[in-house]
Amino acid sequence: MNLSLGHNDPQNIGGDYMGGSYQYHAPAKRYYVSIYWQSKRYKVWRYNGEPIWHKKTAEKLLNKIRAEVDSGTLNIKAYLPDSPVSLTALSEAWLNASTVCKNTKRVYRTDINRAVKYFGAKFDIRTFTYSKLQIYYNEIQLSEKGKYNALNTIKTMLNFAYKDELIGKVPPFPKMGLGLPQEIEYLAYDQQQKVLDFILPHQRPIFEFMMEYGLRIGEATALMRDCITDDKVIIRRSHSNGELRETTKTGITRIYGLTDKAKEILTSAALIAPFSPWAFNRDGSGKNYTLKVVDRIWREACNKAGITIKLYNAVRHSLGCQLLDQGVDMEMVRDVYGHSTTQMTRRYAKRSQHTVTAVLNIRGRLEDNQRTKIEGGN
Repeated sequence: MNLSLGHNDPQNIGGDYMGGSYQYHAPAKRYYVSIYWQSKRYKVWRYNGEPIWHKKTAEKLLNKIRAEVDSGTLNIKAYLPDSPVSLTALSEAWLNASTVCKNTKRVYRTDINRAVKYFGAKFDIRTFTYSKLQIYYNEIQLSEKGKYNALNTIKTMLNFAYKDELIGKVPPFPKMGLGLPQEIEYLAYDQQQKVLDFILPHQRPIFEFMMEYGLRIGEATALMRDCITDDKVIIRRSHSNGELRETTKTGITRIYGLTDKAKEILTSAALIAPFSPWAFNRDGSGKNYTLKVVDRIWREACNKAGITIKLYNAVRHSLGCQLLDQGVDMEMVRDVYGHSTTQMTRRYAKRSQHTVTAVLNIRGRLEDNQRTKIEGGN
């Protein structure tokens, strides 16, 4: 037997909402909210994932639903028991729909598994709050960067839930820092040339081209001739874990004008395997480079040159640092890299202690020399 406790409301809002009430279900000894929405009757038995045991809770839920109707934000699916709002159900739906590369998806899954272990597999994602996220951030045993990534994964997942109309809004997130920025290792231009001298001539073009534009390794190995014209190069593909993707890591296509140096590099590269669709080929067979191959070539050349640095730093990071060392404006460096914010570019403004010390020493000597001249003139 169902016993209505009043609050029957026959109002019609925009033709979508007619009536709404909370009811007491005697056999279950708990309440539910009954609502007629878009020509269908729904019964909501839980609030924030918990059974509705008290009248005040039922009334609160009914008022919440009415407010969402008034504001046009009601998503009735979010209140139903079969809605994919549990942490495990939502994460699976999100990961299956995601178009990120396999490596990024693997990182996402690791972060979600950690969250499931902490919050529980059936945790209702609608109950995420600022305080819960802050406590999670404080308690997970990770580095600052690891904590940042862990919460950013949850935030990305909740953005997906919002766009899929499973939640009404994304909760505010704690301020997340990356900790002290690590010192960026990079090579000066002459150091790059020193390593290149130990790479075979037919293998140099791909390394020279990466250095010219600060390309990611996967972008250079995925570059095809259909993205090269007489005066520009289009970076719109990338390799990730051996998979060719029709997008860059960030999903943003970048277009660069061809410098004189770049034209020379591409002309030289085209002679290696003229029939190949790839811009850079390992040899005359037309096989494209892989990350493993270019990394091996780089490490062997570095050993001979007596220089130790990862290839990514040597080509991607080095260009930004070189430009800033030469006094190029930060905004210009940002445009070169295609960064969405200047904050990303500012990483390259961090210099090693040796570089900073050298600059300060020069300043000190200039000040001393100026003072000496003034005193000598007196």
